[in-house]
Amino acid sequence: MSLRQNKTVNLIPTRIELARPLPPLTYLAPEGIPPGVRVRVKLRNGAAMGVVLGPDATPPSVKLKAIESIVDPFPLLPPNLRDLLAFAADYYAVGVAHLMPLCLPNVLVPDWKVEIEKGVRLADLRDEGRWTELAALGDAWHRGEKPLQGLLHRRERRGAGLTEVRRTGVPHPLKVTPAQAKALVALEEAGGAMLESDLRERTGVSAAILALLESKGLIQRTKRLDLLSRRREEGLDHRVVLNEEQCAAAEAVDLARFGAHLLYGVTGSGKTEVYLELAERVLSQGKRVLWLVPEIGLTPRLLARLEARFPGLVALGHAELNISEKQADVVRLLQDEAPIFVGVRNAVLAPLRNIGLIVVDEEQESSYKSEEHPRIHARDLAIKRGQIERCPVILGSATPSLESWHSAQQGRYKLLRLTQRPLGINLPEVQVVDLRDAYREQRKRVVFSKSLLAGISDSLARGEQAMLLLNRRGFENFWMCRSCGKTLDCHHCAVSLTYHKGAYRLRCHLCGFEAVPPEVCPHCGANHLRGVGEGTEQIENQLQALFPKARILRLDRDTTSRKGSMEAGLLAAERGQVDILVGTQMLAKGHNFPQLTLVGILNADQGLRFPDFRAAERTFQLLTQVAGRSGRADKQGRVILQTYSPDHPAIACAIRQDFEGFAEQELRYREALAYPPSTVLALYRSEGDTLEIAKQALEAQKTRLSPIPGLRMLGPLEAPVSKVRDRFRMHLLVKARQRSAISTALAATALAPGGPVVLDRDPLSFG
Repeated sequence: MSLRQNKTVNLIPTRIELARPLPPLTYLAPEGIPPGVRVRVKLRNGAAMGVVLGPDATPPSVKLKAIESIVDPFPLLPPNLRDLLAFAADYYAVGVAHLMPLCLPNVLVPDWKVEIEKGVRLADLRDEGRWTELAALGDAWHRGEKPLQGLLHRRERRGAGLTEVRRTGVPHPLKVTPAQAKALVALEEAGGAMLESDLRERTGVSAAILALLESKGLIQRTKRLDLLSRRREEGLDHRVVLNEEQCAAAEAVDLARFGAHLLYGVTGSGKTEVYLELAERVLSQGKRVLWLVPEIGLTPRLLARLEARFPGLVALGHAELNISEKQADVVRLLQDEAPIFVGVRNAVLAPLRNIGLIVVDEEQESSYKSEEHPRIHARDLAIKRGQIERCPVILGSATPSLESWHSAQQGRYKLLRLTQRPLGINLPEVQVVDLRDAYREQRKRVVFSKSLLAGISDSLARGEQAMLLLNRRGFENFWMCRSCGKTLDCHHCAVSLTYHKGAYRLRCHLCGFEAVPPEVCPHCGANHLRGVGEGTEQIENQLQALFPKARILRLDRDTTSRKGSMEAGLLAAERGQVDILVGTQMLAKGHNFPQLTLVGILNADQGLRFPDFRAAERTFQLLTQVAGRSGRADKQGRVILQTYSPDHPAIACAIRQDFEGFAEQELRYREALAYPPSTVLALYRSEGDTLEIAKQALEAQKTRLSPIPGLRMLGPLEAPVSKVRDRFRMHLLVKARQRSAISTALAATALAPGGPVVLDRDPLSFG
């Protein structure tokens, strides 16, 4: 119902914050509407969802529009989560409206057709402005005293074999029937994909109409193979008896109060078993568990284990779920029906009440930090949420971030150690191949050393698996003209194009631009173009030639773009249906392949070349994690590490699996150069049509920051990648010894929403 047509409601000027790059706007809204309620409003260029901030004491002297409609009867988010949103909005200098879509998908809209309490309809309450009664209902709902089942419309998640309908890129034809148009509009409103059963129920269209749309190329219907559901059906609860270290770690966690714990355990030491033990204790107390993982690829196997131990009690949240799936599990959380919630970064803001434990697995992963607005860090917000919820937080890793390790050394986090793999399973043996010696011996650049080829042959002969890691996609890294020396670069970004042989395209991995490879150099006209460097696609091709009978599987972003392909590949590898795995860093962590005994790292020092003070830390973490995939069952593992820099501290320590030795050296280096964790950072980024325009915006920001004490500023300087999507980029880096100095600076020099300068607090990427 539109409130503009309602004459019984007293409308007053109310500040509404939109999830747009705009300052809060003032609309007319019902008197008494509480802050935190979502509303729909009209903008010049369409409609938008907004969040009520409260009455506007000094409204603008113009004619105000009324809000279109009210989405929520009362603030749906639990009070503790609203406190976390307020903290995050202040800390990251963003609006609550920008954070709320991470908690509640915009598709989640209450169903006002149901009666919610004693036969009183929400429309009646809204007409009479009885917000006090709604607030009482909301308080009772949040306390769980009156759960109000049926308040939210809900779709059940269903099992395997469902058909999904997806909108294609074909534009609308000029003439479609009303029924066809209804189906197309519903698809686009749902984000482009829906389960066929949901689409037909919502629109009333028949299967024949969908078949006709498919024949015209307007939609695509595919059978969804829900591998997770199949594995849940097959899975058993394989409980293990915790060893002495695992028991000690679990007992050290006080479930009755807040505390940050760093669970540092070597790869394969059983950190997940500790999480499961603590989760079981928390659930027995009637509380809930929030479980974060860094990547979607880590969720299938974890979900199988959780479903086996806690059947029907697990909800899931990540970006690849379709609209119905997202809505179903969020509603389960709001109605307290899912005591365990597993998700990636945004799940830290899930509407989960009465949390008794927060787990952050692989806490060192950079994917917990968003590189898009709002630029939150889920690991840090998990600590704050644990403090608000008064529950323990477990950060787990075999290679902790230096920030977390430093906090543990300083006593802010409690350090828990797992130093051994389960009985009978040893850490893998590591062999180093110096590629400089291999080059001198063979008089050419070496991709596969003799030791690596022999190791692969031995593994295949024993019926075991091998894994090769190269953190480069495509066939060749770039093309260069041997005559003029120039490379083929992206027309829109300051990076070279990568050659993908299967698609016969040169592609930019930043903006997606692609081109057919030219026959002659576009710069000088010579026909001396050559590819340089290897990617995973080329490695796969070479292995097929060297081992024609081997079953080879490549897993990288190019081969796992289709929904379910990553899970299918991992499942095949775990079941022994693959002989050689080839992939990028997505294979490095969290996976368990029982038959895998050999790991080959083709170019171990590749990551050391990036202009980033964290390059050594990331290289050490990647090498240690991928080495830990080997020998995780009862077979001895082996790692062959090829490198041009065997003496670099990151590589030397990774060979010995010596995290503490590496951390000691690296922390001294960071302290000397005033980088985290000894300091805190804020990065101001600007973009413009030219570098000079981008620089001027940052110069103005630097002038505003200069009077604030305790800051050290570097820049403005060109970003390492100075142009992306035809926009030139500059950086201004701000350092401080205390977080309070950065907070003071942000409060004193607030950025205008949608302006030329954006802020990244606690940045992890400087690209």
